[in-house]
Amino acid sequence: MLDGYPFIFQMNDYSCSDDLLEYVLQYRFKSAKSNHTYIVRVERYIEHTYCVKFFDKANMHSDNKYSLRTGTFEPRKIVSTVLNVILDVYNRDEKASFFFIGAEDEKDIAGRATRRFNFYADFVLSVITDRVFTHFRNDPLSLYILVNKKAVSDIDSHVKRINDYVAEAMLG
Repeated sequence: MLDGYPFIFQMNDYSCSDDLLEYVLQYRFKSAKSNHTYIVRVERYIEHTYCVKFFDKANMHSDNKYSLRTGTFEPRKIVSTVLNVILDVYNRDEKASFFFIGAEDEKDIAGRATRRFNFYADFVLSVITDRVFTHFRNDPLSLYILVNKKAVSDIDSHVKRINDYVAEAMLG
């Protein structure tokens, strides 16, 4: 486990509207430094593939909740906690593969990897080895994919499906 905050699993949400999305695992944790509460949504898609998203609970009803910055200056501890959630999901489902997108903010340049994505990608690469997961970056989409080597037989096809799904979702 990484040096993050304690988190709790809240619920499974089955009220999904996407044909590929099966359900959402929801976690939460509270920063001891800022007292902000964060929601981590882990969307389970077909083929044991999970999309990890998180936001400050104070922004829950905002359309831009994934893009808003909190100004708490503790991204490493927050991302460590989110990675601990990923480990929890992996312990529940050893076939799990993961992906995430680094949301844009007002300082990012369209069509290039976002600053958030670069931070998340560098952090993930530094703490998750390639022993279990193969790492893939798609900078134009700010998409990072961790494919479970033991569970996915055709890694290239799996990565292509995720890339295609994310690209289509971003256009629609």
